[in-house]
Amino acid sequence: MKGKQAIIDKIISDARQIAKSTHEEGVQKAQEIIDAAENDARIYRAKNREESEKEREDIIRRRITAANLEVKKILLKAKQEIISKAFSQSVEEIRKDKKAYKNMLLGMLEHASNGDTLIISKNDKDILTPQDVKDFCQKRKIDISIDTNYGDFLGGLILCGKGWDKNFTLEVELNSLRDELEPQIAQMLFGDN
Repeated sequence: MKGKQAIIDKIISDARQIAKSTHEEGVQKAQEIIDAAENDARIYRAKNREESEKEREDIIRRRITAANLEVKKILLKAKQEIISKAFSQSVEEIRKDKKAYKNMLLGMLEHASNGDTLIISKNDKDILTPQDVKDFCQKRKIDISIDTNYGDFLGGLILCGKGWDKNFTLEVELNSLRDELEPQIAQMLFGDN
């Protein structure tokens, strides 16, 4: 029985040795899996942090760009308002010197043709009188009529002919000057190119 017991003891001892070895191998494999998972998690966190940081920087950059564009739009609008106000005030300046303004209106009237109808601005009815128009017509030997309704424009006049109208309102005259002069005015006022 001793031999039999020795064999059983050897089998049990080998089984314990194999179990211990398998257990240690399992623990080692488990630790390797845990270490790999922890490493993957660190890489994932670092990658996400890096991507999040890039995304945050992109968002900030886009918002700064949008804010700069909005500021430029606001500045442009303010500049346009200033230039518009300057042109509006120029109408008042033009009309200040009544004699020079009346001469300007008579200069506009030089474009009249025989048979035209003259529309005078309601603002100019006391500056360019029917007598002034009558004197002008006698001097030029033409016949024009004066519309009894005054025009609703800032100043100047309109000559209505058979085939076309000639618009010499201050609005039209200043707008044509504005197209030409606005870049120069902007340069003078704001240093813009």
